[in-house]
Amino acid sequence: MTNDPEVVLTSSLHAIDAARRRASATFAVGWFATFSALVWFTHVLRTSDDLERALSAAVVALVFAILLGAFSVMLYVARMTRRILRAIELAIVPPGSPPEI
Repeated sequence: MTNDPEVVLTSSLHAIDAARRRASATFAVGWFATFSALVWFTHVLRTSDDLERALSAAVVALVFAILLGAFSVMLYVARMTRRILRAIELAIVPPGSPPEI
């Protein structure tokens, strides 16, 4: 394991990028699942008088909506972390040398 700040920051930025890509893919799947659950809930309400089935559909739709909100917060935190790491990287670069982008 190296203590070189450039290597540590680069690996941190790469790790955050990979996590952000995975979170974005999960977020897209979450949108689809939430939309599908809401459509199913609407379908159950219109076609069935079964209260248990309607309650189940409502709980599923609510769970997916909460998960979508949690992933929204996670994506926001990942973006802020990336900005903070970029600021640290720019602060470490010696004056007069061009920053690597």
